[in-house]
Amino acid sequence: MVQLNNYARKIGIGRDGTVRYEWKVFIDEDEETLNKIDHVEYLLHPTFPHPRRVAHNREGKFALRTRGWGKFTIKAMIFFKDETKERVTYELDFEKPWPNSNRPTG
Repeated sequence: MVQLNNYARKIGIGRDGTVRYEWKVFIDEDEETLNKIDHVEYLLHPTFPHPRRVAHNREGKFALRTRGWGKFTIKAMIFFKDETKERVTYELDFEKPWPNSNRPTG
């Protein structure tokens, strides 16, 4: 099964007092597996504008980067180049820091 992972960082407090985060979810697999993937379709919580998002950037590990305030289960459909699909779920974790810096990259 394909594994997802994420990074997050606190970006402030909203007017309603909730902590806001910038986060990135991505495919956490080796090069061989990444090379077999065509694209990834993420389904976010329905409160997001446009909750269905598609990632095509293989070099970026098919990452999706956005902002929000609450944790939820991300649903993803992995579309492989051989036309097979794999459904994956992932629990967003705001405790996973961006690597090597406090500033996010690509």
